[in-house]
This record gives sequence, structure tokens and C-alpha cells, in this order.
Amino acid sequence: MARLRWRCLFWLFSLSTSASAAETPSFIFPVDCNYGVDCFIQNYVDNDPTPAYRDYQCHHQTYNGHTGTDIRLINLPQMASGVAVLAAADGEVIAIRNSVADVYLDPEKHAQLEAIGLGNAVILQHSDSWLTLYGHLKKDSLKVSKGDWVQQGQVLGDIGLSGLTAFPHVHFQVKHQDQTIDPFTGTSISANCGNTENTLWHPSLLKQLTYFEGSLLDHGFSDQRPPDYQAIESGTFNQGADKHSPHLFFWVRLIGLSEGDQITLQLIAPDGQSLKNHTFPALTRSKAQQFYYIGMKNPVGQPGSWQGQLTLERSGLPVMEKTFSYIVEDAAGR
Repeated sequence: MARLRWRCLFWLFSLSTSASAAETPSFIFPVDCNYGVDCFIQNYVDNDPTPAYRDYQCHHQTYNGHTGTDIRLINLPQMASGVAVLAAADGEVIAIRNSVADVYLDPEKHAQLEAIGLGNAVILQHSDSWLTLYGHLKKDSLKVSKGDWVQQGQVLGDIGLSGLTAFPHVHFQVKHQDQTIDPFTGTSISANCGNTENTLWHPSLLKQLTYFEGSLLDHGFSDQRPPDYQAIESGTFNQGADKHSPHLFFWVRLIGLSEGDQITLQLIAPDGQSLKNHTFPALTRSKAQQFYYIGMKNPVGQPGSWQGQLTLERSGLPVMEKTFSYIVEDAAGR
């Protein structure tokens, strides 16, 4: 989430050698996770040099001046369990930081945190002046020291919530000759939408890194309305409603939404009747993440398999529809 400013860390490098095709790196995915299931790319590199912004697919899953690929986790319990950040290629550890606390960004402390924007971080130097940077790692999780030589796939540390960030993720950045390079295009600025001919990802990996135009991050049923992202991200906001709860809420959280996207949520009774149905206004601008919820009186008197249904409609793409089950027990607890 944090915009990387190399001067904000504690190292500067001046690199002048040129790259040859033979020395261009081939990266593996830098996180030990199941992409599209328990980890997602929330922000890509900004490929627009103007105050506007666009990702390598010419969509808006980035923000102005963003220099990395943000690979996020779903919630804090997942982060606490330890999700490893991996070396994308062989290289030497030339800088580290390991002591920044894992906390959500407090806007009032933004200026104070500016000097440690990427929080806990590792920088690797590869052949022919290529650098990779891994930011926002978990405090005290680093497994490497400055001067170490690491192999591709070696654990560097764990994904965390350190520095200027509002969600648990690793900021993965590539630099060559002091220029930020988008690993999807292999260039610093790409005007060709979706051109991955010179990608830095290993070819077999690129096929797996599907570009999702709007992803469901998580969902849940609770007896309270979600107050904010942090409550959802705690991982405990999905306990349903017991017989004493006055309400039942169904919520969803999505990432990568675009201007014009429209969400509909429904709560459907065991007999198939839609008892709560709400279509939210279409988005007037792109959203990195967004949550929605609907609620109704606790259906404790109507036992059986209820359903929460999400529908995402967007121009020019198929409708996305997902349905989730919620069991309401009868008075005897069955």
C-alpha cells in the first residue's frame, strides 16, 4: 500500500551497468501461498508517468506512483500463522530492517512513519545490477542477514503489517539501473495493454498469475454489522448469530473493483424465498477494496439452510455470482 521512496529507507544505490537478455532474471512468485485462494495481488505497478494511473492491463488496480506489486493476505490470523516471503531469484542480501512493529497505519502518524515507509524489508542484489525489494515484513521474522547469499525460493521472512500499510502484504519491487521495472512487462513504463512478452516472471508462473477484474476476498455471517476493514480483518467477524441475537448480517469484502461496478446482496430462506435483497449504487470510481453488508431480523424461528448471495455486475464482463450457506438451527439446537 505504501508508496515506495528509496530515500525513505536507509540506502541509496547508483547503478550504471546495462542488462543483456541472457542476464535478465526469471522470477518465481515471492510468497509461499496459493495465489487466488489465500493470497491476492491487490495493487500492481503504476505504468502511467502522469498524475493518472493504470496497471499493466490498462485498468486501475494500482495508484499514482506505485512502484511495486502488493501481494496481500486475507486476514490477521493468516498473517500470525506465518506466511513466508521467498527470494524471487538468487542474490546477495545488501540491506535489511527487522524491528518495525506490525500495526495499521494511523493517518495522524503518517509523517512520522514516512522514514520507514516499507517497514521491515530485505533488498537483494542479483546479477547485472538487478535489485528486488521485499517490504512490510513481520517484525523479527527475517531469516537472513546483510551479506548473505540466498538461493531462489529461500525464505527471507514472513508477510507482516509494518510501515505505511493498511493491510497485511508484501510490497515486491524490482529495480534495474535505478529504474523501477514492472515484473509483468519487464519494462519501466508500458503503453501496450497486457503485453507480457518480456515478463520477468518464469513463463510457467505467468500463466498462473491470473489478472482478476474484481475478486471476492472474504465473506461472513455475523450478529453485528461490520464497522470497518480492521474488524473484518481480525478474522473473528464471522460467528453467525445465536438464538439471542437480534439480527443476522451477511457481508462480503472485495478487491480490485472498477468504476461502474454494481453489487447486489441477498439473504435467501431455506424455501428459496429472498427475504432481504439490496442493490448498492454503482461505483463512481475504482476501489482497491470495498465491503458491503445487509441485515435482517434473526431468522432463528426459520431453521434450515439459508443462503447469502453475492452478484457483481460490470460493463462488458460476465456477471459474477457466488452463493454461501448458513445453517440456522431449530429451537432444540438441531
